[in-house]
Amino acid sequence: MNVRLIGGEMQVWSDLDGRHGPGPVRGEALAPLLAAATGRVLVVGPLDPALLDALPAGDATLLVRGLPDAEALAARLADRPGVTVLCGSPEKLATEPAYDTVVALDGTERLGSTEGADLTWADTLALLVAALRPGGRLLLAVENHLGVHRLVALPPEVTDSDWAGAGEYDTDRPAGLDRLRARLAAAGLAVRRTYTAWPTPIAPTALVSPELLADEDATAFLAALLARAGGPRNAVLTDPGRLAATALRHGAATALAPAWILEAARVAPEPDASVAPAARPEPEVTAVAPSATGAPPEALITVDGPPVEVVRRPGGGLLLRHPDGGTRPLPAGHLLEQLVIVAALRRDLPTVRKLLGRWQAGAHAGVPADQVVVTPDRDLAPLVPAGPPDAALRRLAVRMLDAGLAHLWPSPADPAELALTLAALAGRSTEPVGPAVAGPDRPDAAGFRELAVSRDRLARELAEARAREAWYERTLAEREAELRRARGLVALLSGTPTARAGKLVLAGARRARRTAGAVVRRVLPHD
Repeated sequence: MNVRLIGGEMQVWSDLDGRHGPGPVRGEALAPLLAAATGRVLVVGPLDPALLDALPAGDATLLVRGLPDAEALAARLADRPGVTVLCGSPEKLATEPAYDTVVALDGTERLGSTEGADLTWADTLALLVAALRPGGRLLLAVENHLGVHRLVALPPEVTDSDWAGAGEYDTDRPAGLDRLRARLAAAGLAVRRTYTAWPTPIAPTALVSPELLADEDATAFLAALLARAGGPRNAVLTDPGRLAATALRHGAATALAPAWILEAARVAPEPDASVAPAARPEPEVTAVAPSATGAPPEALITVDGPPVEVVRRPGGGLLLRHPDGGTRPLPAGHLLEQLVIVAALRRDLPTVRKLLGRWQAGAHAGVPADQVVVTPDRDLAPLVPAGPPDAALRRLAVRMLDAGLAHLWPSPADPAELALTLAALAGRSTEPVGPAVAGPDRPDAAGFRELAVSRDRLARELAEARAREAWYERTLAEREAELRRARGLVALLSGTPTARAGKLVLAGARRARRTAGAVVRRVLPHD
């Protein structure tokens, strides 16, 4: 397979190797979106070559700006007929025939070239829309600069890829999902479907529709899902999974999603009345990854490995659909961890004992409390396989401490002591609870917020230990002073004439007693 240079190509630049940025867009969750492409397909931007295998067989064109990337893709897809690799700037697409599907899962930021025109976000979108035939479909990903991944991130290091784009300061780029939809509508596109991408725009493991995020029946399931999805945990301000779950409970998950992926169709122009109806081409209708129910899935999840879909039942309700075709109802209710925290905040000790006891006495004792849904019927529905019960208790203790809830428990409230307290409340033996196999108690997995909480807790415990040490030293000094005074008084009293006379009297009495005892033993007969 040859690489076709269309102009504006960068001779030594590579987006796929990750040296100049975050690397290619990747993730099995995106594969169903590519698999739903139809007709002539154009894929723009750096995508993982393994992800491109999901494209259906047929006419497909790949556009990248770096010549090394184009050559690598051509070598990787050499055995696929009908695939063309273009290298250059997006404004050169004007000379190419129109496409039925345009896929821009990396957005528009990494399409511009130093050898081409300086394009704004609107300019690039206009070029992508112009590459679509009327009725064609655009699959566009847009990073949210107010997303959870950015809220928890430290200031990024400047890389060579930062030569283009104004980022969050770009006045031409739409901010927010509503404005993005309005901009697409103004460009002649009708948005058919929207997904939010978690935990990062580059490597999402969960695609969730805004409608599902707003569904109260799915709140507990999604909160547990986003906590598992998490995101980068090293060098962050706080745990991104916890922040995402909080945003979900407060109805702000869509606004704070790391990225949005929109499926939009180009609106066909009004037909000419002079053209006979039979001669008018009918636009092709497409859908993103249709499920077995006939409707697109509400979520595509690959957090735990094989892809799982969340679909709506025709008669109402939500189902989890597994790769083997099996389905089960999506559990509704509240997370066990949330109920325990609420009861603890209300000082409702009987409810805390009941919840912990039921959890630890059943078959789901090893499932983390943040991954157990308590249904309206008070049943426990686990979302992940069970592990060691000690690890689940330790994880709950760590998460409660990281949330700043150490004041609810007796001091000292370190993870080990709190895990023992929770085990006692659950009716278990108070044997030492081992550390969690993995989780937020690992020093390299905590954000700065969690580190600050641990630092404050340790500072309080250290202050209390120092206060106890000072009390012991003060008490010991007082006792030693009293003992010295008593000894001095004894020594003083021992030197007076009265004390000496008393000693002589006592000595004489002792001698008389011994003498009388000896006489009695000689006089009285022995038995």
